[in-house]
Amino acid sequence: MKGSTLKKIIFREFKRIGERKTLFLLEIIFPIFIFILFSEIYKEEVIRELPVAVFDIDNTNLSRKFSWYLDSSPTLKVIDNVNSIDEIKNMFKKGKIQGAFVFPKDFEKDAKSGKSSSIVTYKNSSNLLVGTYILKESSTIINTIAGSATLKKLISQGKSKESAMAIVNPIRIETASLYNPTYSYENYLMPGLVTFIFQMLIMLAAVIVISSEFSHETFGELIKFADNKAYKILIGKCLPHLLIHLSTIVLILGIIFPLYNIEINGSIMLLFGLLVIFVFASFMLGILISTIFNDQLFATEIAVFINTPAFIFSGFTFPIWGMPFIHTVFAQILPYTHFLSAFLKVYQMGAAIGYVFNEIIILSLFGIGSIIISLIVLRLKMNSANKKLKLSTQTI
Repeated sequence: MKGSTLKKIIFREFKRIGERKTLFLLEIIFPIFIFILFSEIYKEEVIRELPVAVFDIDNTNLSRKFSWYLDSSPTLKVIDNVNSIDEIKNMFKKGKIQGAFVFPKDFEKDAKSGKSSSIVTYKNSSNLLVGTYILKESSTIINTIAGSATLKKLISQGKSKESAMAIVNPIRIETASLYNPTYSYENYLMPGLVTFIFQMLIMLAAVIVISSEFSHETFGELIKFADNKAYKILIGKCLPHLLIHLSTIVLILGIIFPLYNIEINGSIMLLFGLLVIFVFASFMLGILISTIFNDQLFATEIAVFINTPAFIFSGFTFPIWGMPFIHTVFAQILPYTHFLSAFLKVYQMGAAIGYVFNEIIILSLFGIGSIIISLIVLRLKMNSANKKLKLSTQTI
């Protein structure tokens, strides 16, 4: 009897998902569309041919050599030679360039005589990544050419190549870029954005699951289907949605990531398990909201309120330890903060389960705590609905 009761609720919920456009879009159509859209946007992985301008006041062999090296870089592309700083600023405002280089008067003369000389670099820092790319690439080119010129001068003065190298570069810095050595947008941004959107879709769907029963005045019918058992309502209503989200995890790891060559450095099984726990925590938190608030629109607004700052407070764009104390506290009450920390450890760093155990426990507590409170609230609302039904029957 118990099995048949649960089956009725499960089949009823699958039918509601198919009939209600909002649930169907949030759980089936939007995940596929959004994941593919983000993957297509970042599939080039790195920025290429950022448009830059050159203002060559010196107009000598050395300044022209620098310009040629800048244009030869795969990251930069010299699109124009300008004649003033004002022209550079106008090109920035029109969106024609992302950077500019100014070679001052006597640039070559000062360099050959050993005097200090500088190249003024303008970069569009309104986009942090673009500004960083321009600074990194131009610094590499300038240091390479400047070091080469100094090296030739010292050798011409009779110094050996080894001693000249020691003067030009007395201390060598060897950099080892871990976890995203190619500075790939797709490996860095896409997984974080996909999981954030995934959480939002999960919770927006979850807050409709119970509250819609009140909005459509079908809660009494649901109680009858469940034989007046709160746990049957929760299991029967949640299981279809969790199965759909499970298939979405398979879509992400089994199709989207391989299709766009997104490399997973850690255990794919551990990452799969982590995503399952994340879905469980996010969905049950949404169910809790849906159970407490009968108004479907208000429940949705609360879900949006919780999810909107989640990406900012997750530490993905700015480290949590750099935020004010109150913000770090708020970040800890959002499931996504703990998930993203564990996700990046496994996905990018190849961490084993021991390194993400704390995050797994916290996410599990989010889910289990939401279930317990949801059952209590659901039981109270069932009792209230039964009393109203009894009173109305007595009145008739």
